[in-house]
Amino acid sequence: MTLDDGTTGPGEDLSDTDLAPRHHDESIVLTETETHEIDIDGDGEPDGIRTAYTQVREIDIDGDGVADIVETTRIEEITLDIDGDGVPDVFTTVETTETVMDLDGDGRADSVEITEVRTVAHDISGDGSPDVSRTDIITASGIDPDDDGELKDMRVDGVRLFGIDSDGDGNIDFVVSEDLDVEIADE
Repeated sequence: MTLDDGTTGPGEDLSDTDLAPRHHDESIVLTETETHEIDIDGDGEPDGIRTAYTQVREIDIDGDGVADIVETTRIEEITLDIDGDGVPDVFTTVETTETVMDLDGDGRADSVEITEVRTVAHDISGDGSPDVSRTDIITASGIDPDDDGELKDMRVDGVRLFGIDSDGDGNIDFVVSEDLDVEIADE
């Protein structure tokens, strides 16, 4: 038996025809790209390019009109030709991803995770391939276990990787790794 408000009465079995289809992924994806030319030495030729790429994805799993998960990714790439020979000497890439989850739909984040990957590569030999590179991967996360709107249990983890091309063939020969681990105490 179906009531006036569209629900079934107590003790009634629901058939497949009584169930409204659940909307699993109401998502929005936005992207934007910016390019800036940089002329450090003032010779009229750009020395670097900075590109920002932003992607926002909103997912409303329960279909209540409130995003349950919001993910933002931003990538910046910078190349610099310090000696002005037309070959980039330094390459920098920064990728930041932020994920915010509000699974209970109250408009406050249940958990947040931010990961930043920063890579800097140097072309010391000037052959167009990096000779030395360093990558820092930093992840910060926090959760709101009692749903009071304040993130707790904050944690920051990081890994630092050093890559070296000792023979100059354009391939990194070995990587040295260093773990960074910092825990932020609850207030």
